[in-house]
Amino acid sequence: MHNNGHRASRFLKDIFASSLTKHHHQSGFKDTFVPHEYMLSIYRTYSKAEKLGLNASFFQSSKSANIITSFVDKGQDSVSHIPLQRQKYIFNISTLSGKDELMGAELRILRKARTNFATSDTSLFNIHIYSCHSKQNLDSWPAVVRDRRPPVWEVLDVWKVFKKQLSFSQGDELCFELQASPDKSEGELNLQHLGFSRANRLQQEKAILVVFTRSQKTENPLGDRRGSAKYGESRKVAQKGGPRSKARRSRRTVLANRHGRRNGKKAKSRCSKKPLRVNFKELGWDDWIIAPLDYEAYHCEGLCDFPLRSHLEPTNHAIIQTLINSMDPSSTPASCCVPAKLSPISILYIDSGNNVVYKQYEDMVVESCGCR
Repeated sequence: MHNNGHRASRFLKDIFASSLTKHHHQSGFKDTFVPHEYMLSIYRTYSKAEKLGLNASFFQSSKSANIITSFVDKGQDSVSHIPLQRQKYIFNISTLSGKDELMGAELRILRKARTNFATSDTSLFNIHIYSCHSKQNLDSWPAVVRDRRPPVWEVLDVWKVFKKQLSFSQGDELCFELQASPDKSEGELNLQHLGFSRANRLQQEKAILVVFTRSQKTENPLGDRRGSAKYGESRKVAQKGGPRSKARRSRRTVLANRHGRRNGKKAKSRCSKKPLRVNFKELGWDDWIIAPLDYEAYHCEGLCDFPLRSHLEPTNHAIIQTLINSMDPSSTPASCCVPAKLSPISILYIDSGNNVVYKQYEDMVVESCGCR
């Protein structure tokens, strides 16, 4: 019960934290908010996989994470710095939870068509990432000069750099400095000529720091389910004609009569899965949830009457409780029809820091019902 309560509190915390942003957003904020295509593609891929029964963490691209957060670059190029040889990429990571396990980090920078780059120039160069505070070279990557090609996203694995910088970051801000050099010589290249200029970029064209985390989820303690045992399987066989035998035959007659009276209309309303369409707009959550806008959650409804069916996978306690209720309804209520198996859904949303987050929420869709 404690684990379920913890998971529920995390879910409600996410809901209320994100819902509170609507007080800071201008009217129609989400309508003008354009997520990066990368985050949309993550949602599309993993939500389709869920329908096939695959978990998001199954994919290598997810780095075994079930939460993927994109932080948009807040830095700007200085007009006075010509040529543009260094760029500071600044990210506000205040909404990153310290309770979740860090699994990976990528810096994704859009490079547009190069300009004023002589054809005799080398087609190879190196990208370097420095610490904004210590000016230490943290890592380097080879890259290719692209001539008049469509814009392309440079994807830099900054996982090691990210972990180092977290300990040096000032407050909630993380800062990287980018520089480029020729492949086989020293010096600094003009980043503007390489397509890194940030002038006049749309929101969805700005660089993003993508952080992969895994929430400390726990298994649902449904207990030890040994299946349904038919009434009488565990009883000792009584000798015919004895007083105990007569009493048991009388009890069986009572149960049989009650079972017979429950046939008919009530038989159609036994415990089963029923539709439950959840519309986030009706809940008032559409101002921060990007996708999906609605989904089929299902719910469990119906009687858990005697004898319990094996497909309802009742617990031993439910079997005993249902048996007692069948014999004396006034002594105890029947067992309850509840979800026995649930599955997750993918949700893409805007968090309290206006960052786009993909998260796989557990226990959101009823797969099967049971008596408990």
